Amino acid sequence: MKRFRKATSVLLSTVLLLSFGVTANASQSTETKTDQAIKAESNVQLTTENESVIKHLTRADKPASITDSVYAITENINLQTPEKSALKKKVTPSLKASPRSAKAVATASSATYSGTITEEGGTQFLYPIYLQPGELLQAQLDGPFSAQLDYDLHLYEFDMTTGDINPNAIDNSIYGTYFNNYEQGAASLPENVGTRNTTGSEKAYAIAVHAKKGSSINDLFYLTVDTSSKYDAYEPDESAFHAYNFTFNNGGSSINSRSIHSGIDNDWYQITVPASRNYDALNVRLDSASESYGYKAEVYGVLTGNQMVLLPQTNHNVSLNTGTYYVRVYTTSQYSADHLYTLTIKPVLKAGKIEITGYNSNGYYDYPTYSYGRHYRINGGSSLIVNGVVKTTDGQLVPNAPVTVAWLDQNWSEGSGNRTRTASTYTNNNGAFSVTLSLPQSTGRNVDYLADIGSTHYYDLTGVAAQVDGTSISTTDIIYLFAYSIRN
Repeated sequence: MKRFRKATSVLLSTVLLLSFGVTANASQSTETKTDQAIKAESNVQLTTENESVIKHLTRADKPASITDSVYAITENINLQTPEKSALKKKVTPSLKASPRSAKAVATASSATYSGTITEEGGTQFLYPIYLQPGELLQAQLDGPFSAQLDYDLHLYEFDMTTGDINPNAIDNSIYGTYFNNYEQGAASLPENVGTRNTTGSEKAYAIAVHAKKGSSINDLFYLTVDTSSKYDAYEPDESAFHAYNFTFNNGGSSINSRSIHSGIDNDWYQITVPASRNYDALNVRLDSASESYGYKAEVYGVLTGNQMVLLPQTNHNVSLNTGTYYVRVYTTSQYSADHLYTLTIKPVLKAGKIEITGYNSNGYYDYPTYSYGRHYRINGGSSLIVNGVVKTTDGQLVPNAPVTVAWLDQNWSEGSGNRTRTASTYTNNNGAFSVTLSLPQSTGRNVDYLADIGSTHYYDLTGVAAQVDGTSISTTDIIYLFAYSIRN
């Protein structure tokens, strides 16, 4: 109600100025243009009718804001190949296996381990992890949950013949510690790595948890490892370092060929917000079925030191400045390799102007020319339908823009209940709005004699104004409220 009353007050002031300042030739409406954005609180409803579909993704280059530093093994590790266990895993003494994940499905094997690192710069290894041809390996590091600690995750190939770990990491996740507020509580973004066995034979891998900053004998880290044989064609893209480019047009763009196949599967996309644009927010949304499974689509900005900052959303809208951002899709509950989610990214276009495009009264159209010019005329006591559109400064139609329309007849007193009429609405997917106002009877204070038809007309000079809520973008016009005529 506060938004409605404020917008109504501004509109009525505008209409009053129109009514008092009009002259015999004042037939032009006034219009104010600004660059103020539609607020992220706008209740955007997506449509797929005019959206483009992304079929082929390309990996994003790592921008300067996310730097990649390879952690290489410095100690000389020479291990004997152990016999394969049922889980095909061997654990270093300080890593202890927890019960197998209840979320594991037929096409995946998952286990979680916990451990500590007691010296800064120290490393704990999990090896060897075996992958059959075509299988996918994913690993996720959660914790330690302390702002003073920063642990990274690295993935290596393991030589099954010599028992050596290849010192050159094949994947790294090196986010800086930054605590965001998630539904499950405050935490830094987990570190994730992954790889596929693209060869025709079995391969083995090693995972390293490295204490880049600080250490603790009490603060645990949790390492979850998942191997899968069924996944989408774009895997692995477990961290923002391997994000795919996601480009979108004004109508929005979507991708519907990807799945979340494990409890630690992370799909990452890179989006670029250019300096020259007609929006200041993006609507980032998953399809309703995926959301019901617990899938999330989050947007992150990057600070120095690879700190990933979760950006707030309101009705799936995220306010963004010029720059590069990252979208993370994952699950907090269910998952299935057979379910393909749809991710849609759509600009929330910025209103630059509002236009009244026409009027009618239940099919009645009339535009006489009185002393104040040619304007729409409606009979007193009728319903006035006001139609209009909201556009960007470059002429793009703006959907879901909040609009308030007000009508004023100052011939009626404040206490009469007939002086004003107002209505609020949102533009539709085509940027158009339409409201209906039930108008009172005319007082007939204005009089015009029409010599060509020998008739005297009695009417009220009234005003109508439309405004984009939360901005000064508005437009006004004159309406004749007809009372009666007398033939002379």
